[in-house]
Amino acid sequence: MVDDQRGPAGRLRRRTLFAAAAGGVGLTAVVALRRPAATEAADDVGTDALQASVDAVPSGGDFVVDRAWRRSRSLVLRRPLRMRFTGTGAITMVTDATAIVIEASDVEIVDAVVTGTGADTGGAGHGIAVVGSRGAPLRGITVRRGRFHDIPHDGVHLEYCDRFRVTGTTMERLGYAGIVGVGVVDGLIDGNAVRDVRQPGDRVNSYGITLTRDARWDPVHARRSARVRVTGNRITDVPEWEGIDTHAGEDIQIRGNVVSGCRVGIAAVPSKDPHDREQTSVAPIGIVIAGNTVTRSSDLAPGSAIVVSGAGTTVGSTRPRATGTVSDNVLTGGGGAPGEGGILLKLTRGMTIDGNRIEASVDNGVCLAHSNAAVTIRGNRVVGVGGAGVGVNVPAGANDGAITGNHFDSARRALVVAVRFGSADNHFAVRGNTWGTARVRIASGGARVTTG
Repeated sequence: MVDDQRGPAGRLRRRTLFAAAAGGVGLTAVVALRRPAATEAADDVGTDALQASVDAVPSGGDFVVDRAWRRSRSLVLRRPLRMRFTGTGAITMVTDATAIVIEASDVEIVDAVVTGTGADTGGAGHGIAVVGSRGAPLRGITVRRGRFHDIPHDGVHLEYCDRFRVTGTTMERLGYAGIVGVGVVDGLIDGNAVRDVRQPGDRVNSYGITLTRDARWDPVHARRSARVRVTGNRITDVPEWEGIDTHAGEDIQIRGNVVSGCRVGIAAVPSKDPHDREQTSVAPIGIVIAGNTVTRSSDLAPGSAIVVSGAGTTVGSTRPRATGTVSDNVLTGGGGAPGEGGILLKLTRGMTIDGNRIEASVDNGVCLAHSNAAVTIRGNRVVGVGGAGVGVNVPAGANDGAITGNHFDSARRALVVAVRFGSADNHFAVRGNTWGTARVRIASGGARVTTG
């Protein structure tokens, strides 16, 4: 996985807003802007009537956007308030600037309608950007409903925010991501729909939703994203990269989402080493990936439906390992290359893969690439694997654990091998599985395999 932090300039380019799940803002005044006319000058000159009206709202007030505005500069929210879009209220950007920038805590934005300059421009503009700092995070931000489309970079981008919520938005045609969180804590991202993320030009990755950290610093100085729930979202068409992602997240829960048309469905991966960008050093921990539906189509480049990886690159690396659970997901079409599959694990410790239905994978149903300590593969149903046709593949070493109670279903094409070990440097208990019509049940490859 490629870390998406690109230094100070990149961080400024990726600004956007995130929403706080903590209670709303007290409403003490209502301001609805009736004049001037609906078209704002496209130049950053002259009087900015919309900005002046927002600046006049008292702390905790209510501001209504009830007409269409064409803008060349960001609308900046500098104090707690509630902004509502009603009727024909909308913002259309005519330059590569972020539409709305939030610089204060306790802000709620409801039913925003934001149009950018296009998803294929390679530009830096976001729909909404909430930008706290490492030393002074913002808090209590909510983005509720709203429509964001043709955004050059992110729909909603959150940096250093506590107690936020982004809920019920619709985002379509985006250059980099739908929702981005950098160093965000105690939040909820739920019920959003993200479609058609383009990844134009020289961008190396793209996301429906991603929760990450500033990898230019170690975690003492730049915190992880932590304790965020990503639930009930629909992510469609991120063909170049990942539907839902966390880099080095802690206690992130990814539950009940529907992901389709993405090269990789859901990924929990490490962040870069600040001292050696060729290495990773901070692993995702306490990750829960449960009850999601991931569907990949065969026309995409190879990629797994779910990936979990710890830090490091070599077999047996002593760098931090990923931890968590992957359970009760329905995964269709993952894989497409020998090192991919319905579920891919590497560099983990104590992971549990439980109760998943893994259908129509290519090459591997589950791939334990290497360096998975005390892993449990339990109660999964593997239905039909094309290509190499391996149900659970352990191609390299430094793995140990249990493969128990899984069901390898018969399909049009029988599995070549239900459970395969490619190295002697593995130690597993393999018990209580149902083998279906697999041609070979267990290919031990010299590994220590206990079946009794």
